[in-house]
Amino acid sequence: MLRLGGNTDRQRERVVAAFEKLKTTAEIAEILKTLYHGGNGLGSVSAWYAEDGIHLSHGKSVRYDRSAQVISWESAAERIGELLESGQFASNVELAEAAGYERSLLAEKLWHLYHDFSDKARDSGYLSCLSGIQRTGFPEETAWLAEQLSDPAFRQTLKEEYAAFWTDYQQDRDLLRFHYHRPREIWENLKDLDLPRRTFSSDLSQVPTVQHFITEDEIDAAMTGGSSFAGGKGRIYAFFMENHTDKEKVRFLKDEYGIGGRSHALSGATHSGEDHDGKGLHYKKQDCPDVHLNWEKVAKRITSLVQKGRYLTEQEQAQYDKIQAEKDLAEEDAIQAQQPEIEEETPKPTLRAV
Repeated sequence: MLRLGGNTDRQRERVVAAFEKLKTTAEIAEILKTLYHGGNGLGSVSAWYAEDGIHLSHGKSVRYDRSAQVISWESAAERIGELLESGQFASNVELAEAAGYERSLLAEKLWHLYHDFSDKARDSGYLSCLSGIQRTGFPEETAWLAEQLSDPAFRQTLKEEYAAFWTDYQQDRDLLRFHYHRPREIWENLKDLDLPRRTFSSDLSQVPTVQHFITEDEIDAAMTGGSSFAGGKGRIYAFFMENHTDKEKVRFLKDEYGIGGRSHALSGATHSGEDHDGKGLHYKKQDCPDVHLNWEKVAKRITSLVQKGRYLTEQEQAQYDKIQAEKDLAEEDAIQAQQPEIEEETPKPTLRAV
């Protein structure tokens, strides 16, 4: 599971790079948390990657299995270290390309950052050492930058210029057009390139593999993402909280999902996806048999998730409860506001002489 799982592109090379830089076990454990996410099915075992470690169990589900074996991230880091020492974690090609791939990933982050500079930032001359990027295209420019990052002198200049930019950006957000970038992460990645590195060796031309499968946990997690339309998850939850027949639920889901799909649907894996049409939901993931669920099965599955309190996250549930409480309060206020009018319209009884 450590070698083949995780759901991150070229994951073994990223892990190797961390070990090459002589990171501590605690540091590597934190890195593993970001690289291993979602779930995997390998052979007869399912895995789910959680905050406390890797949950393992035989079968197609493990996320809520109280008897699951839990491997802490520190233990996972130690085990990977042992596999690297014995040449059993990655292939010889992956070991050779790990450092270069690390530079490529950083080059992509810097490319996106540089191309999001505002006119104000460009006029001020921030990151002038990247002026070699002449809008020749993403592949060419990132390849050039990755090569430059192998030069210690270039890295030193870049660090100095980046430090100046980052300091000013914290005071002036107008230096960037978009703000999804992670400046601290880029800075840490830059510093990491100057760390001393050790090398590993392996006789493996390729890593041994086993049969993969899509786990039930991954399917449930994908379903709790809702439909492809804004607000779809909330609409689905609200409908399933009401009293509806199975046929009504099926009809509702068909209309809500419509025809379409999305990528990265299972565990955030690049080569995975979800398609939906009049027949139901269809899941695909690289090296795994496809899974097809008709709308009747989807409706039953969502009903179960709602009943078990697993359809919404804790934050989403709190937000839903807050909205419902506000609606209930508004309805009570409306009823109370109408009450005097009702009393005025009600005729008073008259007294009769006996």
